[in-house]
Amino acid sequence: MTTRSFALLLLLASPLAAEEAPKCPEEAKPVVALGFGSRYTDDSKNRSDFDEESDKAVTAALKPIDDFITELAKQTNILNELDTKPDAAQKAATCVMDSIYVWAKADALSDLQTQGANLSAPSRVGGIAFAYAAALKVVPQPEGKAEIEAWLLARSRETMAYFDTEAPPRASQNNLRAWAGLAVTRVGLVLDDPTLIDWGANTLRLVACTANPDGSLPNEMWRGKLALHYQLHAVAPLVTSAALLQDRRPDLLATCDGALTRIVAFTLDGLDDPSAVQKITGETQTVGGPRKARDFELAWIPAYLTIDPDPQIAARADKIKELGNSKLGGDQRLLWPGAAPARPVDG
Repeated sequence: MTTRSFALLLLLASPLAAEEAPKCPEEAKPVVALGFGSRYTDDSKNRSDFDEESDKAVTAALKPIDDFITELAKQTNILNELDTKPDAAQKAATCVMDSIYVWAKADALSDLQTQGANLSAPSRVGGIAFAYAAALKVVPQPEGKAEIEAWLLARSRETMAYFDTEAPPRASQNNLRAWAGLAVTRVGLVLDDPTLIDWGANTLRLVACTANPDGSLPNEMWRGKLALHYQLHAVAPLVTSAALLQDRRPDLLATCDGALTRIVAFTLDGLDDPSAVQKITGETQTVGGPRKARDFELAWIPAYLTIDPDPQIAARADKIKELGNSKLGGDQRLLWPGAAPARPVDG
């Protein structure tokens, strides 16, 4: 697996250095139409073999959106330090609102022309929704509030319709569905919309309940050498959705005999020793063992600790310098403060 193959994910992981003055993306040109093919070769039955030129084309098509949400996440990090940096937070909130308003007025991401675009756009809308939710805490009645929320609602409804009726069978239950569920959940909570909240919770149940007894996700395990990579990619939205919905849907952690806990355990164990995944797939994995997961791929841990304060997982997180991901709302230690173990390590 080349670094370039995951260039898109790396765009979402840029940490915000404390001394940087983040640029406000209010002049970022909205992306209205989006369409691209697959990253993989036509003969890759399990979608694990990258086509170099197609991979570049997909990354290029998504780059303006990913640049936008990366810059929004930098502003969101400031918003999440409101108590210690009130003036900076006020400025950041204005920036976020002004920037999203531009995209809402343009009806951004309303013309999704291909399967790939429909599958990829929801997680980006989710990143924008995280920034909007953070800014609302500082500026509860911004200019353009009605337009922004109507735009977020429209994108959410389109996401729900696509994944319920048009998405390919595996995509309707795999990591892509999980990311769609997180986006709809985040918007639903902002709008206090029961239909969106229910769809997000049901999506979490749908994906989590596909897990095997060992915690492996069959719709990721079929990906050959990329199986553990995509299992890890599925964990982030599942965990974050559960954390967001903890007050409204406290039963989610226990769903399907504690499926989410099993999924997390299988994933982290696989990162330590991928032999179990390799036994399932028959292929050496692109991540796990000496191939360490990148910090942003573990950014979901603070959210997980709010629903399952496992001290061993907390200790793992303590060793990671940056736990940021723009599709999850930026620096997760700021977003989920106080996530710490509350029960002793056995033995």
